[in-house]
Amino acid sequence: MVRRVMNALDMARRMVRTIVESESANIGIPTSREGVGVLLREKVVSETAMLLLCLEPIQSVDQGIREQAEVVANLLIPYARHKDVLAAICLDPGLACDHAVSHAILSHLGFPDPDVDELLSKSLAMGPDFGPERVPHRRLERAWVMRVWGALERPTRRDLRLLTDSMLGRPMDALGSTRLDIYAFTHAVMYASDLGSRAIALTRSRAAIAADADAALAHGLDSNDFDLTAEVIMTWPMLRLAWSPAATFAFGILAHVEDCVGFLPGLSFDSTRHQAMSGEERSRFALATSYHAAYVMGFLCAVALGERRRPPAAVPSALCSRGASAALLRLVSTESAAPCWKEAIGALAPSQQDSVAPLLLTVLLRRGTKQGNLKLVRDALELALAYDLIEGPAPTQAAALLRRSQSLRPRV
Repeated sequence: MVRRVMNALDMARRMVRTIVESESANIGIPTSREGVGVLLREKVVSETAMLLLCLEPIQSVDQGIREQAEVVANLLIPYARHKDVLAAICLDPGLACDHAVSHAILSHLGFPDPDVDELLSKSLAMGPDFGPERVPHRRLERAWVMRVWGALERPTRRDLRLLTDSMLGRPMDALGSTRLDIYAFTHAVMYASDLGSRAIALTRSRAAIAADADAALAHGLDSNDFDLTAEVIMTWPMLRLAWSPAATFAFGILAHVEDCVGFLPGLSFDSTRHQAMSGEERSRFALATSYHAAYVMGFLCAVALGERRRPPAAVPSALCSRGASAALLRLVSTESAAPCWKEAIGALAPSQQDSVAPLLLTVLLRRGTKQGNLKLVRDALELALAYDLIEGPAPTQAAALLRRSQSLRPRV
């Protein structure tokens, strides 16, 4: 786990040095040709600062973490308080907190700047509701930044209402949730829990939240979206939940991929192109396509290094193994590209496979819903009944889908 944190710190150091070099050479921050967009300086700096904040509680675990985190922090300071950032805080007070994320974090970590504090205070004097409308997880983010900066000592009743309005306070669409829906869930987890540094009073049962996170893993793993999958897995250590078999299985996949590639690849990473490159071109391509995924893996491992939060060493065996996964696997189409879970599940013992059968069931129900293939949904649900897998949001919502489908009568 320490080695994986150090991998993320190494990516952070290279990313910030790239900003330094590109600023001096006026060549711009590296971007992906696949169209993921320009990696804006402020976004990269803010996310790097968030990584450092995640590492603060575990710096005593390894001297290398402490030393490298300090190196990155010192590289970051000029860009956290860059003239463009200060101008944005001044000119756009409604988004002042968004622009000041890295400044607030560095101040919290022992690198203050009273002049920037004064400017930020004047912008925030416009009021907490000044500026654009925000969705709940973005409002949770603003409250989190204020706590990090020191303006708020503890959550307010307003924050508790935001938690109820966020994806943490409502059921997830296990069959149709999009990448953005799941990001709203994971970001609510991060900001409400202060990146896992404090316990929160949840407005839904822990079992219901864990079930939603398990369902979200089906989307990330089936689309080979390692970035999203890592964010979802953070739910368990950040909310201090007992690791589910699906979360343990997913973490094992990410660890294996990272070990094979050298870092956790982003969604736009192309391994064939990466292998064909060399030298600086190869490094810039890895940074442009995968820096965020590498950071999230660092977040995850840093939080999981906390007391009683580490994942089990292996996927547990099902208490009663009856071949549920084997039956479900027979419904999996072989026409599409193989998802990352396919080979991984094949490497498990049958009893371990059965412990992740609910995850496989959710994958099939999501596929059937997305494709409009009600036969696949029905066949998967029949197996769920046969193997007692009917608990959870996916089978419940799939059964409701089949009931609704009875109202679809052919029209003459």
